[in-house]
Amino acid sequence: MMPDFERKLLRILYNFCGQRRRMPQMMELEVKTGRTESGIRKALRELERQGFIKWQDQSSTEHIMILEGWEPEEQTSVRSIPASSDGMDYWTKY
Repeated sequence: MMPDFERKLLRILYNFCGQRRRMPQMMELEVKTGRTESGIRKALRELERQGFIKWQDQSSTEHIMILEGWEPEEQTSVRSIPASSDGMDYWTKY
């Protein structure tokens, strides 16, 4: 599972690129995340290590390529609520 800040940064990159057709500049990432450049660079390197982005020329954020826009969903079991005849079970048992 990805840390919150890395997930947030990936979503910012994905949405920003989708809306504006370009990657955000470092100053824009600082404003949107509230983090410093060094913290953002560290998170970007970790996203690259995990295979979510590709960032060969690290001189600028415009060279970032998104490979995976979000982390894969984990398998979770959802408990289904059995159907009852009058619907009262829902309010009394769950």
